[in-house]
Amino acid sequence: MRVCTWNILLGLRLEKVISAVRTAPDFHGLDLLALQEASMHDGRPDAAAVAQAMGGGYDWFQATAQLFRGREQGNALIWRRGLFDSAPQTVSLSDLPGLRLGRVERTLLRAIPPQRRIAVRAESAALRVYVMHLDVIGFAHKLEQFRAIVADMASRPASRLTLVAGDLNTFGPPRLQLWRKIRAAAHDAGLVELTRGLRRTHWTAQKLDAIYAGGAVPATHRAWTLNVRASDHLPVFAELP
Repeated sequence: MRVCTWNILLGLRLEKVISAVRTAPDFHGLDLLALQEASMHDGRPDAAAVAQAMGGGYDWFQATAQLFRGREQGNALIWRRGLFDSAPQTVSLSDLPGLRLGRVERTLLRAIPPQRRIAVRAESAALRVYVMHLDVIGFAHKLEQFRAIVADMASRPASRLTLVAGDLNTFGPPRLQLWRKIRAAAHDAGLVELTRGLRRTHWTAQKLDAIYAGGAVPATHRAWTLNVRASDHLPVFAELP
């Protein structure tokens, strides 16, 4: 199974995104494509345009989380037809109950209100997928958004394989506390970070994107990025045999 996650920056360079999907061999035969910051262009969801570029045999789902500078901003999933039993759903990552923040972070989030965030969930007995996009501001806030996905995962019927993919907005060196805590939360949930060996997924040389897997995870797998100038993020791939 080959999976890709890509923050496409509101589709501001949608033509380049579509060109990469059509021409780069990495996208050929893709099973799942998780998109963040998908928007609308000429009245059409970005996911629909990208799915068409991938060729026949793909379905898509896109959900808007918020309006950002007048543009729709949301998450999307494109999948090989037949992978899921029902239409995808959304999971709110905002207004989290019992959220405990330190004084500095509370002050920061009052000054810069957190953006509305969602995750897209698609599932069958064999596969469950979450497309996540965590907030830019707040360390504890991001961690609780990730835990909200973990909690939703725990509340669902068992699935043979679970994938959690997307933009964590983990600005800062990977060894800092935020990465450690997210990785600990993932480990406690039985998730393996397929992309742990990657060092850079963003033009600032930051690692902001990740793909996690739980359940029947093969012992061998690989992950890589593609150097495409179609967004401020690089497309991130993982392949499981």
